[in-house]
Amino acid sequence: MALQDVQAEHQRISILISLKESADYGANISMLADILQRYALGCSRDQLKTQVNWLEQNGYVTVERLSDNTWIAKITHAGVDVANGHSVVPGIKRPGPRG
Repeated sequence: MALQDVQAEHQRISILISLKESADYGANISMLADILQRYALGCSRDQLKTQVNWLEQNGYVTVERLSDNTWIAKITHAGVDVANGHSVVPGIKRPGPRG
């Protein structure tokens, strides 16, 4: 597996876990960029939008596009299942056990 694919899987699960742990199950693109940077998974805004679009197209998040640069992503029930490790999805890293 290419490094780019591994990084995308890690970015996607990090996005889902972050949204799941958010008080309102959502975050804007700027917040998600900061979270990915903190976990050494940083990427450009365009790359982040690509990951969020992928998650939306596959039913794991919904996205409200307020402008070209202001997106609000919210996790779906299916996304929570993936973030909790209850669903295993190709293209998203399975989270490790928490404890």
